[in-house]
Amino acid sequence: MNILSRKRLAGQLTMPDRRRFLQSISAGVMGSSLAEILTVEALAKGTTPNAAARQVLVVYEEGGISQMDSWDPKPDAPVDHRSPFKPIPTNVPGVHYSSLLPRTARIADKLAVVRSMTTTTSSPSHPGGCQEFFKGCRFQDAPGFPDIGSIVAELLGTDCPQLPGYIFCPGANMPNAITTTGFLPAHRAPWKLGTKGLGENVATPDWKVRSLEPLPGLNAGRFDDRQKLLNKLDESPSAKTEVAQVMKRYSENALDLLLSPKVQSAFDLSTESGKTRDRYGRDHRGCCYLMGRKLIESGVRFVTVTVIQPPDLVNRPNYGQPNGVFLNWDHHEGIYANGPCGGPQGMNNQERYGLPHPIMMPSLDRSFSALIEDMDQRGLLDETLVCFVTEMGRTPRLNKWGGRDHWGRAMSLAFAGAGVPGGAVIGATNREGGDVTDRLYNPKDYAETIYRKLGINTSRAIDKPNGVSINLTEGGQPIRELF
Repeated sequence: MNILSRKRLAGQLTMPDRRRFLQSISAGVMGSSLAEILTVEALAKGTTPNAAARQVLVVYEEGGISQMDSWDPKPDAPVDHRSPFKPIPTNVPGVHYSSLLPRTARIADKLAVVRSMTTTTSSPSHPGGCQEFFKGCRFQDAPGFPDIGSIVAELLGTDCPQLPGYIFCPGANMPNAITTTGFLPAHRAPWKLGTKGLGENVATPDWKVRSLEPLPGLNAGRFDDRQKLLNKLDESPSAKTEVAQVMKRYSENALDLLLSPKVQSAFDLSTESGKTRDRYGRDHRGCCYLMGRKLIESGVRFVTVTVIQPPDLVNRPNYGQPNGVFLNWDHHEGIYANGPCGGPQGMNNQERYGLPHPIMMPSLDRSFSALIEDMDQRGLLDETLVCFVTEMGRTPRLNKWGGRDHWGRAMSLAFAGAGVPGGAVIGATNREGGDVTDRLYNPKDYAETIYRKLGINTSRAIDKPNGVSINLTEGGQPIRELF
């Protein structure tokens, strides 16, 4: 019996009566039995001594960021198709980013940029591209395959026993739609801090993790009565078994999640200094990035920050301003406009597409540079792999609406921490930024890199419930320049 099978068996050996009481307390806290999740986390927990990373923080920016307007500027592209935003030098001699990333350029010595990433199809869809980078496999195989974060949590557990090992912060739109646990148990799904499928504004003063609120009618008195009933079960002989003791310990952690000030502070941005809040930005994107850092600092194994337009911000007075609302990056129209993009999507009021790159980029530049600086100063980069990801690139040529369409043949990702060589530029594209000319990589290699950084042996197959063994990355190779 392999390690995954043993952990699944252990997760099934719980006391039915005790579980029912626990679920009556924790149901609604996380959508399933929190104690079961935490028990399996404990049984899974274990790290490889030679691992460069203990944790992973993925920053996922939805929609497909233009590579030539971020990490791979192309000043020699044909004049009628090149970006109006020229390259600027970074703090690493000879390395240039787009002028839309001035603050990030000042921390290039902490980043490694892969300019030669591709998807497995040259014409990716948003769900297909998103699936590939969340799962590390071809999009055709993705629906039945677990998320990378699910596999990591299954194999390594978490250093924060009160919380699951895989969390979406806050979780919205495309990631919510594509995430699956595949052949792993359902409790390996990411815990989504948000509750609205199309996003919510984390910056609002009353935002909170709704799933941590008590059920209606469960006041302090009733909560205390349930705890007393639960404690009485622990006096029975069957409660003295080893498995029952594990369950008891982690049911206590489940209750601690509801009551512990330390745990609650992980979701409370008001505990941060005003200087830190200002540096990240007090808007939606800044709050999402900052909460991602707080979860990593709490010891969560795998955190994915997702940022998309909160619907309640559409058509606000500051709409279209550099520090205004944040939409996704799917700019098929007016990618360099100074206001709503226009074109068919804008005319149909599909305004989640409606703010172009130069208007959205200042907030990304501010929040991402703040995240890397903050994590470095706190010592979190030593053992945390940070991955900056988007699901596709953009076409090297502008379309008739002045936008750039989907492009999978070349795109850029950025990495930091966990031994990643700062200041590195990996791979290259041609003068238009449309095709890889050196060191081509794909999402399978991206996933292999994460597993290797965490010390997970990907050459060992894992078993599906039907007994069929499969590899984690379909033969992916690590991005060797990141080691």
